[in-house]
Amino acid sequence: MLLFNTLFVKTGMVVGLLCSASLVDVNMPDLQATELFGIVSDENGDPIEGARITIKTKKNTGGKNPNKTDTTDDDGSYEIGDLKKGNYKVTIISGGYEKVTETLKISEGSEEIEKDYTLTFSSYTKTSKTKTMDAAVASYQEIGTLRKQVPIDANALASAYEGELQDLTKEMDAENTLALDSDVLGAIDDIKNNNEPDLAAQVIDKTLQRVFYLAILERITDVHDDFHDGKKSDLTFLWDEAYAAYQAIVGTADRENKVLTEDRTSIETGGNPNLEDQILVAFIRGQKALDRKNHDEDEIIIGVQRQVIRLSLVRAFYIAVLREVEGVLNNRDSDPEEALVPQKEGEVYYRIIEEFVSRDNPEGNEIIKSQLTGDVADVHADTIVSELSKGFVGRVRGELASNASALGANNRGDAMVTAEEALLYAKVFLEDLELRLGSDESDEMNDDLHDLRDASDEVDKEDAAFASETISASLDSYENELL
Repeated sequence: MLLFNTLFVKTGMVVGLLCSASLVDVNMPDLQATELFGIVSDENGDPIEGARITIKTKKNTGGKNPNKTDTTDDDGSYEIGDLKKGNYKVTIISGGYEKVTETLKISEGSEEIEKDYTLTFSSYTKTSKTKTMDAAVASYQEIGTLRKQVPIDANALASAYEGELQDLTKEMDAENTLALDSDVLGAIDDIKNNNEPDLAAQVIDKTLQRVFYLAILERITDVHDDFHDGKKSDLTFLWDEAYAAYQAIVGTADRENKVLTEDRTSIETGGNPNLEDQILVAFIRGQKALDRKNHDEDEIIIGVQRQVIRLSLVRAFYIAVLREVEGVLNNRDSDPEEALVPQKEGEVYYRIIEEFVSRDNPEGNEIIKSQLTGDVADVHADTIVSELSKGFVGRVRGELASNASALGANNRGDAMVTAEEALLYAKVFLEDLELRLGSDESDEMNDDLHDLRDASDEVDKEDAAFASETISASLDSYENELL
């Protein structure tokens, strides 16, 4: 009897296990899940970071599957798992881009679905009247046409300059303790007196570009500073005026990068950073933040987008300097007189970004200026790039220190803004870093800079300190390779 009971118990256990296994097998089709992954990019093919992908269950699936979301990484990648058989509505949203919506059908047996999405840029729509700034931009564009005529009509230039454009120039002089109006008037007199009119025309054009850059910076800074207490109508007007001023120099932002050649003796075209599109997106995101629906978060958005606009323009002028250096190098042997024109352009462009170099590299600042004002035979590509980079490396280090201070005070907003600044400053020289140290080192530093941003967002002091330390090590290695 004991033996029979024992056999019965053991047999029952086996049967129970088999039945359990059979039940799992029967239900497997319902448990099978699909993973959706891919890349979200813009019209240029550049990855979009921070795009939000939402997948909602369509009604005909019976609502068995909960809605799922993901946010793209810095490389534009996303991944959403545990999706069952059924029909879904997929929505991709990112500030500054048009929303994308489509239906996705997942069939039984699907394991992975790769799906890439391309978002188109939105348009910026002004909600304020900016007649004065629009008139200044129109005058600048008229001057752009007049200065290309042969001979140049100095009286027509003077007439176009008078009014709103000259008033704006005087305003920037007063705000920044400059003498740009005198520079423009002096150049117009040089054209009247036939004193190197081609060079004088370049002085006018680049000096006025500086005026518009300063006008943009002043207005977006006022928005940032008055964000807490300012009236929405006043903030919107300033932001719209900044965008209107940007129309004067959008062409400068819409240029390909310039980098050292592999032998470091000249300048050539690098990748296209699409700065004009980055600036457009920043203006759109900043404009939306002025609604102040989430005051603290919107203030951070304004702070970040202000830096994107400001430092993307700085990078555009940095590229412009190297573009003119390329012109000097390409012409100085065959036509030294012709080489003087891009040299003058480079000199005036450099005045716009000089403060970003002189602060941490004062000696290098003097070297650059001497090459952009002296004998064209003395212009040396690697020297100019190296001294420029030393200045911007110093700016990255400065933002790393500010970021550490902000995190130490648990100030998430300032930490996020300074991390963004560090990334934007580094982008100025990342292609040159890749030339000197290799793509692996460049990719690693780029990843570390994004890690710093993520850690700052989460106020993760330990991860931020580690990212900052590795960034600093990369900067050390890069500086050792500079002249």
